[in-house]
Order: sequence, then C-alpha cells, then structure tokens
Amino acid sequence: MQTIVKTGFLAASGLVIIGILYGVVLAFGIAQAGFDRPIFDPVLWVMEMLTAISALLIVILLAAICACAEPDRRVFGMIALSFGIVFAGLTTAVHFVALTAGRQTGFIALEWPSTLYAVELLAWDAFLGLALLFAASVFNGNGRRAAIRWMLSITGALCLGGAVGPLLDNMVVQRIGILGYGVLLPITCVLLALFFRDGWVQ
Repeated sequence: MQTIVKTGFLAASGLVIIGILYGVVLAFGIAQAGFDRPIFDPVLWVMEMLTAISALLIVILLAAICACAEPDRRVFGMIALSFGIVFAGLTTAVHFVALTAGRQTGFIALEWPSTLYAVELLAWDAFLGLALLFAASVFNGNGRRAAIRWMLSITGALCLGGAVGPLLDNMVVQRIGILGYGVLLPITCVLLALFFRDGWVQ
C-alpha cells in the first residue's frame, strides 16, 4: 500500500506542477504572439510536450486511485482507469503527430475544424470527463473524501460539457471543458496529493 500511496502522491503532485508550468508557458506564448495569432514554436512545442506528459500522469494517478479503492468501489476505479487509458492513448497520439509529421508537412493539427483537433477534444472532454466522474465514485464518506468526490465530479461534468461545443460547432461552449481540465483539475490534484501524502486516510 505504501508504494501505491507514494505513486499517487507523486502523480498528483506532478500534475499540479505541470498545470502551473503550462499556465506560465501559455501566458508567455500569448504575450509573444498576441490573442489574434496562434502560438508558435518553441513555445507551442513545450506546451504539447507538457500536455502529453500530463496525460500519462493522469493514467498513473487513476491507477493509484483504483488500487487504493475499497473492494466494493474498486469497479468504479477500474472503469475510470479504462477511460483514462483511452484518453491518454488518443491525446498522446495527436500530439505525437503534431510534433513529428505535422511540423514536417506544415500541417496545423490543433486548429478547428480539423480531424486531429476533434480527436483531441474527444479525449480531453469526453473520455477524461468520464474517467473523472467514475473516479469520484471511489471516494465515499465525509471530510476530505467528500471534497475530492465533489471536485472530481464537477471537473468531470465540466469536461463533458465542453464536448457539446464541437458537436454544435460552437467553440465558445467548449471553453467549459477548458475550465474543467485546465483550472479545476490542478486544484483537485492538490487535494489528491495531500490525501495520498497522509496515507489515504479520512
């Protein structure tokens, strides 16, 4: 159990750090390119690398949550991990294409509307949202568990709400999802890091 708890703590802490770094890099990119032009390399390259790494850390975090779950709630952790693996596979594939063939051919992968961007939104809005909602069901009880359950539920619901944007061809609506995984998820990971640090206790 100690190894599992330590793994969960490191994954959650890593996601908090990456969330902060991503915000700093994004702000630098906007300051460099402005709001009317797309962010360009090397800032864009760093952002894509951080995104891919964060996806892998999310899978590790979900695995730790599943491993620590009570027996009657482990099924929710397994479902969350399954959705998380699909999420990570999709988004890492998109960013691998963007970092390799996309740059060699001059194809802008993450520009709406595009097929790869649709896959990216399917990953972060739909599959991550489902993973977080099922992960929330692992945390029963009061106190810290209740706080994490609510944060995971709200974050997952916002991610799923963002998926409506591409379906309606309204990317303003998709920003609901960005609020979920871009703002609330790092905050939730702070709570999870503290929870794992204290040994998965009430």
